[in-house]
Amino acid sequence: MPYTEQVDRNKLDLIINEAAKRIETKGDLNYFISELTAQLILVSGINYTNISNWVDGVHGAERELTRRILVPYEKRKEDLNGDVKSFDKILKLLEV
Repeated sequence: MPYTEQVDRNKLDLIINEAAKRIETKGDLNYFISELTAQLILVSGINYTNISNWVDGVHGAERELTRRILVPYEKRKEDLNGDVKSFDKILKLLEV
């Protein structure tokens, strides 16, 4: 969970809402995130700690989206359509 205070979220939401109107493709999103992260690195200073912190922020967002949105969606589809047949066999073989 991103632990950003509400007052800070409010100012960022203005930028996010405008960007969401303009980003149309996966490529646009990739460029936006890459350029934003690169500018943050330039502003904060080019050193290992800063680069690592900003890249970790990007990874953290990816993990949060996966955990909160993608995994529940996939589980819903698995329940609706059934699991991959061989997954069940593999999971049973892995049980200790």
